[in-house]
Amino acid sequence: MMEMKIIIFLVAFAAVTLVGAFECSYQIYHMTRIDAEARGLKHPKFWGLFAMNGNNSGGLVMYLIGRRKYPVINMSAEDSKEIERRKKSAGAGLIFLTIGAMGLVICIIFQ
Repeated sequence: MMEMKIIIFLVAFAAVTLVGAFECSYQIYHMTRIDAEARGLKHPKFWGLFAMNGNNSGGLVMYLIGRRKYPVINMSAEDSKEIERRKKSAGAGLIFLTIGAMGLVICIIFQ
């Protein structure tokens, strides 16, 4: 019976971790796309996908380095508010990711 409870907790914490990871990736995609459009970069959707992919956020780092050559030319107040809202959502995703990972570790330790 105890084994079943641990398995249920493991599945629940794994789901929370995946939701957090997906939320962070999704928000990074949208923030990068909005920023690339404001800077006039070609193919902003590609830059969004490129920034959210990769191990150790290599795509995001490359985007941040490459965008320095392009100043912001047309970011509206609406876009700025959207980016701020997405930053908060990405923070919530990080909280979910952290709680899920901590729960997984605790379940594995007490198994």
